[in-house]
Amino acid sequence: MRLLLCGVLLSALAANAASVEQDIRQLSDAQMQGRKTGTGGAQLARDYLTQRYQQLGLQYFNGSYSQPFSYGRSKTGINLVGYLPGCSYPQQYIAVTAHYDHLGKQGHKIFHGADDNASGVAVMLELASRLSQRCPAYSYIFIATDAEEGGLYGSIAFVAAPPVALNSIALNLNLDMLGRPDRRGRLYLTGAKRFPALMAELNPRFRKLQFLHHRGPGRLPREHSRHDWPNASDHGPFHRAGIAYLFFGGQDHVHYHTELDTWQRINSEFLSMALDAVWASVIWLEQQAPGDIRHTEH
Repeated sequence: MRLLLCGVLLSALAANAASVEQDIRQLSDAQMQGRKTGTGGAQLARDYLTQRYQQLGLQYFNGSYSQPFSYGRSKTGINLVGYLPGCSYPQQYIAVTAHYDHLGKQGHKIFHGADDNASGVAVMLELASRLSQRCPAYSYIFIATDAEEGGLYGSIAFVAAPPVALNSIALNLNLDMLGRPDRRGRLYLTGAKRFPALMAELNPRFRKLQFLHHRGPGRLPREHSRHDWPNASDHGPFHRAGIAYLFFGGQDHVHYHTELDTWQRINSEFLSMALDAVWASVIWLEQQAPGDIRHTEH
């Protein structure tokens, strides 16, 4: 039955690469002006994502997808939060995160942020689309976080004031930079070494997928914050709260945090592989009991 289920789901929901790439193109368009927190470009991105959430039939908490938060000295960000209720474990949640903010503009230069992180947001939307076509086992919360670039403030705010009990979140699935390979052509999955059965499921199918311990690979410059893996992206606050996570992401590439991170440079083959690996992981999670994916390690 398990193999039949996997085969049906995987064949029925082949990667919709065109739709994912369209979302990347829209979110990284010049009119979004780099989606810097607190700007008009960020508002345009939220307008687009709100429309996509509505199209996908996502429900919302507290009357709105928009969940404002404050951070720093009188700064404000806005997370977009929607959810799909589950059937087998409706009171147990998998929180899917992908930050939509980026670096904005510097003079006439627009930092488009196609890979970082329109790609992760687009894959999150595709997951929501697929899960909305059935009643999933778990309830899923989809969080497009704001102010990640400045210090993970959107995910910090969500964990500090979640719309559901924090102990009802079984796992965080975080998606950040899924559209470009590094020089080794690799996609990285951090956090999976706690789940040997998941690794066994993914390993034979995804040869470009490298599994990392949550502390990350060794022999990297300590001052390089992107390689402080427990704090490298929005899974960090969940990890510190004792919530298990899976973090799919690429490493830095030559156009990382430059104005040349555009939709034209997205690697379609790599993006499709990343989407397939994320979806295969979701299928695996759907077949696990909540107690089998939780942990209390800090």
